[in-house]
Amino acid sequence: MDFVQAAPTTEKSAKLVDLAARVARYIPLIAAVALFLAFSLRQLHLPGFYYDEALDLAPMLDVMQGRQPELLRGIGIGRFPVMLLDYMGSLGGYLTLPFMGLFGPGYVAARAQPIFFSCVTIALAWLLARRWFGYGVAGLAVLLLAVNPSFIWFSRQGISVTSVMTVFSLGSLLLLDEVMRRESRESSIESREPSATRRGLSQGSWLLALSAGALIGLGLWAKLLFLRWVIVLMVIGAVMWVTRSRAARRIQSQREHLAALAPALGWTVVGALLGASPLIYYNLVGLIRDGQAWTVTLLLDSLMRPTQQFGVNNLDFFHNIRKAIDDARVFVDGSYFWYNGVPFGNVYAMPALILGAVVGAILAVARGRGLGDLPPAEQGKRDASRRFFAALASIAALVVLGAFTVSGLWSTHQFIMLPLPQWVVACAAVWLAEGVARLVPRDPWDASRHATRDSFAALLACALVALPFSRDVWVNEQHHATLARTGGTGRFSDAIYKLADWLDANAVRQPVALDWGIEKNLRVLTADRVRPIEIFGFSEQADEGFRQRATEMLRDPSRRYIVLWERFAVYNRRREFTEIANRMGRQVVETFIAHERSGLPVYVVLEAR
Repeated sequence: MDFVQAAPTTEKSAKLVDLAARVARYIPLIAAVALFLAFSLRQLHLPGFYYDEALDLAPMLDVMQGRQPELLRGIGIGRFPVMLLDYMGSLGGYLTLPFMGLFGPGYVAARAQPIFFSCVTIALAWLLARRWFGYGVAGLAVLLLAVNPSFIWFSRQGISVTSVMTVFSLGSLLLLDEVMRRESRESSIESREPSATRRGLSQGSWLLALSAGALIGLGLWAKLLFLRWVIVLMVIGAVMWVTRSRAARRIQSQREHLAALAPALGWTVVGALLGASPLIYYNLVGLIRDGQAWTVTLLLDSLMRPTQQFGVNNLDFFHNIRKAIDDARVFVDGSYFWYNGVPFGNVYAMPALILGAVVGAILAVARGRGLGDLPPAEQGKRDASRRFFAALASIAALVVLGAFTVSGLWSTHQFIMLPLPQWVVACAAVWLAEGVARLVPRDPWDASRHATRDSFAALLACALVALPFSRDVWVNEQHHATLARTGGTGRFSDAIYKLADWLDANAVRQPVALDWGIEKNLRVLTADRVRPIEIFGFSEQADEGFRQRATEMLRDPSRRYIVLWERFAVYNRRREFTEIANRMGRQVVETFIAHERSGLPVYVVLEAR
């Protein structure tokens, strides 16, 4: 029996059915973005607006108002800053400018920017997973990504991880994948038509390669940490090279393959140089003016001696790799966020990832038949298997690279790993579900049974990830419930809003910050109406420089001073400040205290009468 004749439909209804099927493929992507926004936009003001979140925005306030911002080491392009730190660029600040123009300076603009780019990350993760593994894996992976606590809560405070880097990582990989596909098609044509001659990359291909390189360069400018992604791209390329089929090797020898890739690599390097040009400019100016290419010097120094700020010895690999493995675990299970009140975590996340890696690897080998040659109709399965192993190798590489740093060893540095763990778990679940579904007898003429088998596979795949997915949802709900009660803790508490409102209402325009964690966030929250002056100095103990600055400030009896309560202080200068004031015949009194919701004082405003 002819299936089409057995189920007669009009041409119009057939088109509607086809359209509905196409639209249905996008439902997981839409649902993922909606879920992510539901969690990330809720209680957006909590936890309190942290100092580091304002780090790249404070200079942008000067840019918006036409003032000269402070330039790192005095190096900028005209009056425009290029770097925040030797290893972190000003890109995040420039990307936030449109949001500050739309919402005004404050926590909304600061947090809307990384949330927006994380939505772009979800879309890119779906596009790339669809290309590599199909619609089923893509849909499941982005749903897992959308509720991942690390993804949600780090996106809300994007400066901690420079979360825009995932846009650059996935974007560059997507573009390079398209270049490789085009070059593969060209090689296939050459093998069938020996008379055909190559003319280098087509216009479309070289533009894609150039754009991929530009994204890589922008990632390096955003944060030197992006070097890890450059290494990951090499790992992916190596895995895809090693797992090429014998047929592909017959078409091209190693030398021919590398020769074919050379133009694409060249354009990618050109793009990377363009994207990283502000970083390169900063280092060239430093080299010419100071005899130091500051970023390069920092990188080389960190490989030879403990890092300047956090004292990490990169030569102590075995100690660092243990810390890096634990950091990866904390990142995957989302248990980092102690400052929300309680460090909730997904206890099923790591078991799901490990089980997904093992089961996925077994199924990948089975689907790829040992990664040997397959009939053309099944080549897609083999390619998906190769990409699965590339994802696994990339996760392993990022964990190992987590043992090296120019600053400190933190879980935040693994943000660039996303969405690789979700791909691994989704591949294992979908492939296993498809394998089980094949056990259901299938009548090629029975459309309903075919649909039933597909539906069964989809439901089974969802069931396989239901436990880690639902636990992630639970973790996020617990964070929101805790924040509604605590408002955050210490320097992460909503006490910063109380302080900002009081200073603004009392027209205290230039208070003196006696500790770290006060100046930049107050500037952004008050749209620069309050511009604290930092005098604490970055030494562990108060030095002579601090004493001189404090004495100078105390000559003005109208000055207000801000300290953090002792429990939350970073550089506690209150005792030394009080002694200096007493020697000058002044008495220090507390004018205002901003408490966290537990009742603990956080910020204390002082006056020397």
